[in-house]
Amino acid sequence: MAEAQVHTAAPKLPRIAKSAMSFQVWLLRHGLMGSLADEIMVITVTGRKTGRQYSTPIGFLHDGETIIALSRGSNWYKNAVATGRAQIEIKQQKITVRVEAVTDLAERERIFVLYQRDRARNFSRLFGVPVDAPPAELAQALAVRDFVKMTAVS
Repeated sequence: MAEAQVHTAAPKLPRIAKSAMSFQVWLLRHGLMGSLADEIMVITVTGRKTGRQYSTPIGFLHDGETIIALSRGSNWYKNAVATGRAQIEIKQQKITVRVEAVTDLAERERIFVLYQRDRARNFSRLFGVPVDAPPAELAQALAVRDFVKMTAVS
């Protein structure tokens, strides 16, 4: 089966964006995000270079017992994939997870369809194209996103 080659660079975040993300982490950890907590979680990863712990709010999607998240070359993604583990917090519940990059093209396409279905309202913000864009545009949008699967570790 064909493997997707995804090469993206992490965008440099301005200080104000980092502060806003830290505040969002605080809100999530204190149960103050309301219905957004159904779509946003906190992921804590170990830095692959520093060994320090970093917590970041990220969007997620349930796929049965698996949690799916997408990235565009973010450091949380690189760190999580490098270590293969992370801690996530969903609605104030902490879960240690095994993290696996999704490279199989058929699986990436399946997950993309889940986002079209379950996150149609936010799809254009997440992928940069409308949910009903022509197939060529959808394929291009898929190519520049990284997906991870997270499963709970016993």
